[in-house]
Amino acid sequence: MKAVVIKKVGGPEQLVYQDVPTPKVKPGWSLVKVKGFGINHSEIFTRKGLSPTVKFPRILGIECVGEIVQTTDPVKLPVG
Repeated sequence: MKAVVIKKVGGPEQLVYQDVPTPKVKPGWSLVKVKGFGINHSEIFTRKGLSPTVKFPRILGIECVGEIVQTTDPVKLPVG
């Protein structure tokens, strides 16, 4: 899958669009095919190095919309 990854602190030039492994769906989780995402203030702080507990590399874009393609709870979050 594709993702926006940041490997070290810096400006927007540190954001890299690259291939990464598709995550495995853990109990209680769902896999979403992202159709659109945003970078919020928290992630800008991370990029600038202002979130001391965050480890790199890091995939950004936690606010997203998309389609559920796999789930462990089809009652709460059905595929589709």
